[in-house]
Amino acid sequence: MKQGIHKILLLTGSLIFAVVQNTAAQGEVDSSQGTIEKTKHWVLNGYLKDLQSIQFTDIKKKWTLDNLVHNRLDLHWYADSLWKIHVGVRNRLYYGESVPLYKQNKKLLGANNDFFDLSKTIVSGESFLLHSTVDRASVDFTKGKWQVTAGRQRINWGVNLVWNPNDIFNAYSYFDFDYEERPGTDAVRIQYYLNSTSSAELAYKPGKHSGETILAGLYRFNKGSYDIQLLSGMMNNDLVIGGGWSGTLGQTGFNGEITSFTPLKHFQLSKTILSASAGINYTFPNSLYLHGAYLLNSAGILHADSLTANLLLNNVSAKSLSPSRHSLFVESAFQFTPLIRGDLAGIINPSDGSFFAGPFITFSLTNSMELLTGGQLFFGKMNSLYGGYEKIILLRFKWSF
Repeated sequence: MKQGIHKILLLTGSLIFAVVQNTAAQGEVDSSQGTIEKTKHWVLNGYLKDLQSIQFTDIKKKWTLDNLVHNRLDLHWYADSLWKIHVGVRNRLYYGESVPLYKQNKKLLGANNDFFDLSKTIVSGESFLLHSTVDRASVDFTKGKWQVTAGRQRINWGVNLVWNPNDIFNAYSYFDFDYEERPGTDAVRIQYYLNSTSSAELAYKPGKHSGETILAGLYRFNKGSYDIQLLSGMMNNDLVIGGGWSGTLGQTGFNGEITSFTPLKHFQLSKTILSASAGINYTFPNSLYLHGAYLLNSAGILHADSLTANLLLNNVSAKSLSPSRHSLFVESAFQFTPLIRGDLAGIINPSDGSFFAGPFITFSLTNSMELLTGGQLFFGKMNSLYGGYEKIILLRFKWSF
């Protein structure tokens, strides 16, 4: 136990030292000219968050209380105009009643389908767990129209705002709201910029086991008021063909993606799985924001028992962004004051009427501090997709540096 405490103190001390050093490096004082900005070869930033959660199925019955202290460090090092290195580390301290569940099911700490295992439980006890993950570790070389990135990185091919069937390398779950950076993947990515509106790229993700390799190419171009992309390649054991668009219909934003997955073994078009999404969004002059989207998973189910936390957070891929055949998303947001913003989002499974609601209010306390309160609420009959899942009330404080 003492050894674990010492590790936590060492981690906290390192964080404070790094922040102070970064602040000091941002400028030097000259008596005649005031503050002069240094030429910086590296930048360190990140955040420290504390998330308190209360989970219950019935507000009158047992509550499950948990707390998550979440620290992130992002280091960008610019060797020169050609080379740069990015390293990102997540440190999470869990304590509360759900810790035994995290210890029993390590997938709840984050999907670990990368080639290198860069995650580790530093120390744990009966009611706490300290976990660290390197989710970014890449080297980037850029010269002229060419850019090559190798290592753990985010290959962001999605254009939709909720569900991304084109995101074949590192899909993410909408419910994992506390992970703003979203997961990365161990890969090599080559990009070539033809002009200001067109580019082509090729990406390769090796697999530790047979059927875990991803190799695909993407071509982006502009046509009228739309940015369009086309992709093709191999994801695991599937032939992948897809595309996406992002543009406007008048003053309304309109975007979408579609990807087909056809098994390469015993190739049959009849076994193709289609994942498609489309969405529209509009912002009124008074800052009211409205957003709607639809997701089709042709292999999805129409009726099922309630989801588990693992399915909600980690068991997602571009091939199956939701276990439901059809999903509808609606959202409205409003900036009540320059410092207070409200957001209400919902996902509906039209097959059984079950639904999710996510109300949130964000208070900006200072330029670097915010307070968020809200919930993730699930409704429906016990044998429905979202029914029977616990409701979660959340309170989060965040300090960015």
